[in-house]
Amino acid sequence: MTPATTNRRVLLLFIDGVGVGVDDPARNPLATGEFPTLRLTEKLTPQSRVGPPAMAWGLDAGLGVPGLPQSATGQTAILTGVNAPEAMGRHVSGFPGPTLRRILLEHSVLKRLRDRGRSAVFLNAFRPEYFEHPEAHRRLSATSIATLASGAPFRSWEDLLAGRAVTHDLTHWRMRERGYALPDRSAEEAGEIIAREAMRHDFSLFEYFETDRSGHAQDGERLTRCLRDLDRAIGTVLDRVDLERITVIVASDHGNIEDGSVKTHTQNPAFFAAWKSGATGDGASGPPNTPRRLTDLTPFILGEIGVTSAA
Repeated sequence: MTPATTNRRVLLLFIDGVGVGVDDPARNPLATGEFPTLRLTEKLTPQSRVGPPAMAWGLDAGLGVPGLPQSATGQTAILTGVNAPEAMGRHVSGFPGPTLRRILLEHSVLKRLRDRGRSAVFLNAFRPEYFEHPEAHRRLSATSIATLASGAPFRSWEDLLAGRAVTHDLTHWRMRERGYALPDRSAEEAGEIIAREAMRHDFSLFEYFETDRSGHAQDGERLTRCLRDLDRAIGTVLDRVDLERITVIVASDHGNIEDGSVKTHTQNPAFFAAWKSGATGDGASGPPNTPRRLTDLTPFILGEIGVTSAA
């Protein structure tokens, strides 16, 4: 086991399909200022009640591979530090196939931390029948495979009702649309749960993917709802955690919703912001492990917690 050099914890709030785009509010909802914790554009920086992030800029999502960045390879790169598009020879959408699964099972950041005796958890609650569905194994997300690799238990709906987990949509609106009778939960309440659980573990992960869905559908009303909920939840998280002891990362896998003129993903850098105690930065300087590409996030997380990035 590698000796710890710090007692910092890390919370990764992964938001699918958010890039760093132009400063035109008519084209980019993140440029409107309506969602301050997500207000990252070519010229604007996120804001919160606790102040600006220590780091905020776009990450290279292309990773040297031609074509539009996609979810399966981008998320694998984030959660392992491996250049997944390069390993595949292309960007891969949807759910990880056999090659990406092998990468996740071997290099998952959750697995690497738990192998070193650290706690690592996935805070999303899974509905009761999820793993019983015949298509479940084939349609596992990168986050789910990374969790399986670690041996960490998945959070159940019992955890959800007990205030130890949150649904992927934060406030249950999407789950209600699908017919699930869940109690009301505000974005602020979801943020409080995430913050409380994150302060109990070395590494915590939450995944939100309704942004990417709304972007593909070009559904402005649903996208506004997503961004409003996210902004309120993130703001609450930042208010509730101790930034002297935890680093809060908000990151994405590729662009999409920052350009309302297209239904596809974009070539824009992927969203990255990190709140922690210490001086703010502008991306021009920083320690050697400062993230610049999707593949830098796993080494950054490990470094913040105080373990080596070696597999």
